[in-house]
Amino acid sequence: MDGDLVLEWLSFRGHGRLSDVTSTVAALMNGLPHARTKAARAYLRRLEGLGHLDLLWSESKWRIRPTVLTQLPGSSAFALVIGKRTAELEDRLEANVVLHKVEPPNSGTASLGDPGILLVEYDSEAELMELAANAGASFIPCAALSMAANLPLLGPGPRSAGPNAYGSAVEMFNVSQREFSHVEAFRRDGLYRQTVNRRPQYWLFRSGIWSLTSYAEGMCLTMSEVDSKCLQLKILEDVEDPIGTLRVNAALPLPVQHRQALTLCSGVNPVKSPGGSWTYDNVPNSVALAVARSVHQHLQVR
Repeated sequence: MDGDLVLEWLSFRGHGRLSDVTSTVAALMNGLPHARTKAARAYLRRLEGLGHLDLLWSESKWRIRPTVLTQLPGSSAFALVIGKRTAELEDRLEANVVLHKVEPPNSGTASLGDPGILLVEYDSEAELMELAANAGASFIPCAALSMAANLPLLGPGPRSAGPNAYGSAVEMFNVSQREFSHVEAFRRDGLYRQTVNRRPQYWLFRSGIWSLTSYAEGMCLTMSEVDSKCLQLKILEDVEDPIGTLRVNAALPLPVQHRQALTLCSGVNPVKSPGGSWTYDNVPNSVALAVARSVHQHLQVR
């Protein structure tokens, strides 16, 4: 079963429990049960990053996103199709426009690749809007740019009582070793985690105040204090809003809305480079700068 069939199956299902969809996808993976489950969760996150579905971890649910046609940055000829994808949708699009399904780069996942990148050719925005309406889809002018423009400045979450001293083991993130380690006392400023109801819970402790956070947001806030040069943009096309390749240090896990803003620049998930960074293609300077500012990083441009 390839990525296209997985996305078509998810589109048919529409929504459901995370445990159910994880089990189904895990059955397609290689390896031991625990490894397959971990790989399935990672794969679902890849589909989320591509804009096809939402993973509602706090509710233990998932849902497919509505079909959207959106322009690619720097292109006046191709639009990306994201969200719900069925054979009927592809037939309707193909009947009215030139449709391309591009093979994605190797994801490094031995069992399951990403779905094909679905692109439509268009001559004008008006034509694209009409095409979307006829296909039962929505039209968003360059979702990557609009998402980037609305990224919030990350900060600590709501105040909290902090980890439960009588619960499971508490770990603190060690910024020098880049890993979590067990701590007996947890009154130093930093990022902490504890397993609560079989799921990791994260807190930031700053100046005597505990705040709830997520893994990605907590890591971004913590890493910004020791390394603010985790994003580098290499300009490849010097236009009004220069476009290039963005490298993100693998030690900096971006929140999902930031990953989507970058991924929707090309419709392709980032590729891990030998140097230990994630590479995003076709990223405008404005998008890269908005992401960097949001996660408290200084964008390096070359």
